[in-house]
Amino acid sequence: MKKILNNILVLGICAAFFSTSCVEKFAVGDAFLEKAPGVDINIDTVFSNAEYTRNFLWSAYGQIYCTYTNGNMMNGAPIDALSDSYHCYCGWGGPFKSYYPGNLTESAQDTDDSNFMGRFSYATRFNVLDADAGGRISIYETVRKCWQIIENIGRVPDMSEDEKSRLRGEAYTIMASRYFDAFRNFGGLCLAKKAYSVGENFTDGRATAMETVEFIDSLIVCAIEEPGFIWNLDNADQGQWSGRLTRASARALRAKLWMHAASPLFNDDNPYMDYDLLKVTEFTNIEHVWFGKKDPTLWNRCLSACEDFFKDNAANGNYYQLIQPATQDEAGYRMAYRRAYRYRNDENNHEKLFDAHPSQYMSSTAVNGTIDQNGWGWGWSGFALDGLRQGGAVPTNELMECFGMADGRVFPYEDIYGAGKNPDGIDIFADRDPRLYETIVVPRKEFPSNVVGDYLGSSYIDNWVNGGIAKNSTYASNADDIASGYKKFKWLLDYEGGTMDDEFIGVSYIRLAEMYLIYAEALAETGNLQGALDQLHVVRSRVGLGRLEDMNGGLNLTSDKDALINEILRERNCEIGAECGDRFYDMIRRKREDLFTKRLHEIRIYRLDENGNRMEGDDLKWDSSTPWPKFEYEKPAIEVGKRRWWEPGYWTNKWYLDPLSREEIQKGYGLTQNPGW
Repeated sequence: MKKILNNILVLGICAAFFSTSCVEKFAVGDAFLEKAPGVDINIDTVFSNAEYTRNFLWSAYGQIYCTYTNGNMMNGAPIDALSDSYHCYCGWGGPFKSYYPGNLTESAQDTDDSNFMGRFSYATRFNVLDADAGGRISIYETVRKCWQIIENIGRVPDMSEDEKSRLRGEAYTIMASRYFDAFRNFGGLCLAKKAYSVGENFTDGRATAMETVEFIDSLIVCAIEEPGFIWNLDNADQGQWSGRLTRASARALRAKLWMHAASPLFNDDNPYMDYDLLKVTEFTNIEHVWFGKKDPTLWNRCLSACEDFFKDNAANGNYYQLIQPATQDEAGYRMAYRRAYRYRNDENNHEKLFDAHPSQYMSSTAVNGTIDQNGWGWGWSGFALDGLRQGGAVPTNELMECFGMADGRVFPYEDIYGAGKNPDGIDIFADRDPRLYETIVVPRKEFPSNVVGDYLGSSYIDNWVNGGIAKNSTYASNADDIASGYKKFKWLLDYEGGTMDDEFIGVSYIRLAEMYLIYAEALAETGNLQGALDQLHVVRSRVGLGRLEDMNGGLNLTSDKDALINEILRERNCEIGAECGDRFYDMIRRKREDLFTKRLHEIRIYRLDENGNRMEGDDLKWDSSTPWPKFEYEKPAIEVGKRRWWEPGYWTNKWYLDPLSREEIQKGYGLTQNPGW
């Protein structure tokens, strides 16, 4: 039997103890820490001491998925750039090179070229690139570590039984999350269910999609049932241990797993795509990518997982709660939302359920006094948002329209674009959902300065055509990041103003707001539309929005399930968009060909003079001593990096799942290619 995976690393258990070293080839499950040439560390050493064991688990924590870490970005672009909310304008960006022109092939998993590596690695090759330059972490590397811990932690001599149980719970949860990452990108997986001995071959091949889901679920159940796996950290421990997984993390992951599984991608009357008969092999099985039928009861499993989470939370004093605004105004709403999505849990923040801690936001003088080396907003050190600054993910007009009005109405200005279409000069950016202003830089006369920062000393935002923001030297030198007419604000904030330096960031894999939204979707799918609306309102009320059904009576949300599901997906985009790639995966799991093939748009905002005519000139910045101007708008279709998905007749459902490694398929142990590749 050919070996399934290619390389293994003996990862640093303790920096002072040993350093990372590459060793020989292995099959899935080979004794994970067998002694490597020249490295005087082996599995016996790791589990001979509690501190070594803990540090080995901490290294697995570093492999939790985060869409903004280098290895998970497509050469500077996060996965959101494949959705309808963001577009990559970087000519060197991965989407620009591979997905947009339709150049991705089944060799995507086997290349060293980061432009063509695909959105997620099947992880048959570890360290495809140098790790510091964006090399991807093998999911099986993490699985290997976790099984190693689960099977060997019992022999650690100086660790209590409670702590051993707790660490097993954490290992099960991390492992389940990595399998879930791969499942939603590839479907059925090869499942390593133990630590294999040296030379022992993996012979199970590829599991069906349902077998994969049930296996992931079983890992989560094992975590939940560990008696030492605590529900929440004590407040006193948040400073040092914020982000450490708990039983709440496992329960939330279980709900998210079944939400994805119950959705139409795998759970439908027919598979999303049939195999090309010329590519069928002895191992081919359509149930690798389809459950074989539509089973509505899978939504009951999602619903039960949600109910179990909230019951457990109630039994533990409702420790996890949405952060609430300190004041009932825009400043209060925005800061509550920002604290929820951006910052780590502390004694006053109990919203994060499962998150990654990729880096600290370093100040502009934190590294050798050089702003280019900033690890959050500017450079490539650990947290790769440099691609965002350079146009790796620029907001589309579709994202802007996703956000409704401050009173809770959906965006009402459908027919406002074009010359003469806005005779009253309506400002479409006024009185909007406060989360819009936390997500996109849009023209504003005034804003709560204590929330936004200073935008390079300005008290307003004039990013219309030839306005001051658009012409500012920093913006102009990085024109790609405002190429759509919009600029991303979420995560980056006012990264030039100096007001956001030295803050510790936590990027949510799941936070409590999403649990309410998963619960809402499960309730809607099981027929309780009013219950779903109630859960939506819990999230929306945090930012002052009125009840969705009351403010949008024409949508018939209390009786039209499909309309309500669309609103839940829209709400998910407003609340958790650009956090863990969820908008893209929502489009995938719901098989939204209509959203993938719909042409996306930019915005052109034109300042009008007192006579209602578009002002001309190359310097149209606003003088704050004059009245706020009126506007006209155009929404040109995106041309730079135009996606072939938009061409009539080009789309194929193969794009819902990525191709698997051709090198691995050719090894003949039972891995099959996804349909269409």
